[in-house]
Amino acid sequence: MKSLINNSYIGTLIGILVPVLTIFVAYWLKSDHEMSIAKFLEGVQYLQVYVKMITVSVYFSNVVCFFLFIKLDWLKAARGVLLATIIYTFTILIMVGS
Repeated sequence: MKSLINNSYIGTLIGILVPVLTIFVAYWLKSDHEMSIAKFLEGVQYLQVYVKMITVSVYFSNVVCFFLFIKLDWLKAARGVLLATIIYTFTILIMVGS
């Protein structure tokens, strides 16, 4: 049976969304629900750790997705996750350079 997820477009979409969800999970685990998401992101920007946070969430979450897709033999989806990681990498380089 052919999987609907084994598609480069779906893999790219997963590779873009999973790091964002990882940041929200980090917020949920760290905040003790006392601060809003806006305050959390404001603190991240104030401490100037947003590039580091994005980098860690992108590489760890996308590595897990990439190897999971390789293990499941969904090579096109893995290719999409790799493309999303490259897009994030260039975005991070632009953020650091400016």
